[in-house]
Amino acid sequence: MRKRNTAAEGKWLHIVEKAAIGIFILIAFIAVGASTQNTSPTPATTLDANIQATAYALPNNGWAPLTVYFSALGTSSPNGKIVRYEWDLDGNGSFETNATSDGGYASYTYTKAREYAISMRATDASGIRAIATTTVNVRLPASSSVNYWSIFDDSRVGRVDITLNQTDWEKMWVDPISKYQAKADAVVFGTELKDVGFRMRGQFSLRNSGDKKPFKIDIDAYIDGQEYKNLRQLMFLNSIGDPSLLNEKLAYELMAFSGLPASHVSFVELWIDLRDDEQDPIYWGLYAMVERVDNKYIANRFTRDAKGGNLYKASHAQRGPMDLVYYGDDISDYPTQDGSYAYGKMYNEEEADYSDIVSLCRIIDGADYESEAAYINALESAINVDSFLRYHAVNMLIDNWDSYLNTGNNFYLFNNPVSDRFEWIPWDLTWGGETSASLFTKSDFGMMESGAPMYDKTMAIKKYRLAYTAYLDLLTRNFFTTENMSAMIRRYHNQIAPYIKKSNGDKAFFGEEPMFDIHEFQDSPDALIQFVSDRHAFARTEISNEINRLLNQEEQSP
Repeated sequence: MRKRNTAAEGKWLHIVEKAAIGIFILIAFIAVGASTQNTSPTPATTLDANIQATAYALPNNGWAPLTVYFSALGTSSPNGKIVRYEWDLDGNGSFETNATSDGGYASYTYTKAREYAISMRATDASGIRAIATTTVNVRLPASSSVNYWSIFDDSRVGRVDITLNQTDWEKMWVDPISKYQAKADAVVFGTELKDVGFRMRGQFSLRNSGDKKPFKIDIDAYIDGQEYKNLRQLMFLNSIGDPSLLNEKLAYELMAFSGLPASHVSFVELWIDLRDDEQDPIYWGLYAMVERVDNKYIANRFTRDAKGGNLYKASHAQRGPMDLVYYGDDISDYPTQDGSYAYGKMYNEEEADYSDIVSLCRIIDGADYESEAAYINALESAINVDSFLRYHAVNMLIDNWDSYLNTGNNFYLFNNPVSDRFEWIPWDLTWGGETSASLFTKSDFGMMESGAPMYDKTMAIKKYRLAYTAYLDLLTRNFFTTENMSAMIRRYHNQIAPYIKKSNGDKAFFGEEPMFDIHEFQDSPDALIQFVSDRHAFARTEISNEINRLLNQEEQSP
C-alpha cells in the first residue's frame, strides 16, 4: 500500500509541475503576443531568478518560407554550467528540440504565417531550470499588396527603356542638382507606361558620379493614379564608389537576414531613347533597382493600419545629421541646414508637428531616470530598440561609415501608429574597406559633434550589448561567412557581367566621365571575397572576446 501511495504522490507532483510550467508558458505567450511588433529580447521570468536565460532569433520576422537561427548566447547560472538547452521552436508549448550538443544553437523553417512565441529552457548542473522567450513573425507573400518577387526578381536582369525629348534630356544635365523632371514614356520589363516623370535623384551619388547618374521614375507624375504593378516610383541607384556594383544588393540581403524591414533589390539595364535625335537608343548602364520606402512599403511590413504614421528620413547632405540628440522641447531648438530641420518629414509635413520626434529625443538623451530599468522601460516604449541593434550589427560588420553612428545619415524612423513607437528602417547602404575596424568601439571618424546617443546609451547597457553581440554572432555563423558570401558574390557578378560591356558599355566604366576602370569591375569579386574572409576572421575573434568579457561581467565602455 505504501508503495502505491508513493507512486501516486509522485505522479501527482509530476502533473502539478507540468501544469505550472504550462501556465508559465501560456502567460509568456500572451505577454509576447500582446503586440504585433517584436520587442527587444530580454531574459524572461525564470523558474529560478538567479539563472540568466536568453533567447535570440535571426531573422525575427520576414516572408515565408522563413528559416530562422536561434541562440541562447549569454545564458548562465551561478549554480554551475548549463548542461541542457531545449527549444520550443514551433510555439506549441513543448520543448521538442534538444540543442545541448550544439551549445544552445538551433534553426527552424517556418511556412505558416503567424507570430510565434518561441521559448528556450536551460538546465544547470544542479538541475535547476530557467526559461527565456522571443518572437518570430512570419508573413505570407500573398498578403503583400505588391508582388515584390516578380518586380524585384534577382534571378535576372530586367530591361527599362525611357523615351523623352532631346530638349528635356539636355535640361536634366544643365544643373543635375536641380533634378529637373522630364515628361517621358517608359517600358518597364515589357509594360508600357505613358507620361511618367523621369529625373535624377540623390545627393553625393548625384554630384560625384560623372556620366552615370542615379535616376527615378515617378509613375503618377502626370497621370493621377497611374502605377506599375501597384508601385508609384521606381528608383535606380548608380553604385557610386563601388566598382563591383554589388554592395547595395548584398547589404540589403544582410539587413533582411537580420530581421530588419529591408528594401527589395534587383538589377536592371537602362536605355535612353531621344525622340528627335534620329539615333538608336543609348545604353546607359546596369543599375540596382531598390524598393522605395513609402506607405505601401510600410503597410506590407507593419500592417495596413500603420499607414499614415510620421516617417522621418535621415539625409545629412540635405538637412544635417539626424543624431537623436535632445536640444529642447520644441523643434525650433534643433539644428537646421539650408532652412530645413535635420528630421526630414516624408509625410504629414504640412502639419508641422514634430512633437513625436522631439519626445523620442528627450527619452533617449534628455531625461533623468531613477534607474537603468526605468530608462529601459521608457526607451522600449518609445522605439524598437531591437531593430536598432540589428541595424547597427550589420553596419558595423560591413564597416558602413555613412550611417547613424558616424554621420546621422541614411536611415528612416517611422512612428508606427499601431504600436505607438518608432521603427528603425535602413536605407542607402555603403560598405567600407577596413577589415580590422572594431565592432564594439567608435571609430575616430565621425561627423556628429554632439555624439550619437542612441548608440552611446544602448551600448552602455549590458542587456543591449549582449543582444547586439548575439546578432553579430548569428550573422557571422550563418550568413556573413566566406562560403555563403562568396557564392552570392560570384552568382551576382556573373549575372551582371555581360551588361557592363553591352552596346557601347556601362557609363560608369565607358562614359566620357567614368567612375571606374573596367579592370576594377573584373577584379572586384576577388577583392570583395577577400574583404569578407578577413572581416569574418577578425569579427569572430572580437565577438569571442566580447562574449568572455560580458559573461565575466567585466566593466564595459562604449
